[in-house]
Amino acid sequence: MWKHVIAHVDLDAFFASVHLKIHPFLENYPVIIGSDPQAGKGRGVVSTCSYEARKFGLHSGMPISTAYRQCPDGIYICSGREISFTNYHKESKKVMAILKEYSSIFQSAGLDEAYLDLTQVWEKYGDTPKAVAQDIQTRIQNELSLPISVGIAESKSIAKIGSDLNKPNGIAIVSNADIPLKLHALPVRKINGVGKKTEQVLIRKGLTTIGDISNTTREKIFLLLGDYGLHLQKVVHGENYRPVGNFRGERKSISSERTFRTDQNDWKVINTKVKEITSKLVSRLQEYHLLTKTVSIKIRFEGYVTYTRSSSFNNYLNDESAILGKTRYLLDEFRKSQKKVRLIGVRVSSLKKQGGQTVLTQFLS
Repeated sequence: MWKHVIAHVDLDAFFASVHLKIHPFLENYPVIIGSDPQAGKGRGVVSTCSYEARKFGLHSGMPISTAYRQCPDGIYICSGREISFTNYHKESKKVMAILKEYSSIFQSAGLDEAYLDLTQVWEKYGDTPKAVAQDIQTRIQNELSLPISVGIAESKSIAKIGSDLNKPNGIAIVSNADIPLKLHALPVRKINGVGKKTEQVLIRKGLTTIGDISNTTREKIFLLLGDYGLHLQKVVHGENYRPVGNFRGERKSISSERTFRTDQNDWKVINTKVKEITSKLVSRLQEYHLLTKTVSIKIRFEGYVTYTRSSSFNNYLNDESAILGKTRYLLDEFRKSQKKVRLIGVRVSSLKKQGGQTVLTQFLS
């Protein structure tokens, strides 16, 4: 008996799939989305890649130079181009509009994934929750020509693990009773939120799989990771019943960063890039009807030495000139550095829904 029926839908290799949809001739080729590889000398990383590219060992987050060495004949597409972002957002909105038709209890988790609470509606589609998963998948593929995988479980955390089980174009149904058989053999890194450091801590204590976490004692996991360890046990038991909700207006932050093709010490070039990034972030704030109060910068020098700095306004706003001024103020500390800059990034946080004054001049009137 299902206590809840929660779906996690995940568009497979989304950025690459959008390009394949627009340019069908790319089908069956290894397509890599990221920065310019520059014949193996490029900077930056792989954003995503088609499943044909993954056969060469490529994956998101891999240095683009490594990707090129492993797959020199791949088709490389720059994800930073405005036309690419426009297409990604356009296709994402179409997908989300269809998903919302299945349930009013909906939560976007980015451009390419979302959660649906189907507890009250799944029986309209068939005798098991798999029927509604198949209906969602078929409709997205038929109407939008985009591959999508669906995980259905009794909690959001297990549904997210499930959506990754049978990619691409996969469906996985994992009730709480199914967890031991279907998930216990998986490595601990499959749990959303378990990063490299936590994984290393767990492995050192012999907890290498989801089953190990499930079967260990509460005392041991608490001594190892404190309250987070107890949280992980609830997750792997399917007991982490966080509600699905539309948190689009509750984003914690929006950020963007760029890696220079060559380490840069010309501050005119750096300032131009900062202005470009800031302008894009402000456009996203305005698109989502959000205001920010805190601006942060990230600067990485040659040798991968990285610094971050933050500063807050007295009021919430989404004024480009004010936010740009704040980023330049934060960067002033580094302008006299003798080291060249490899990467620059900007983040806006402390966000809230727009309502009332938005631009700096309004605060001064």
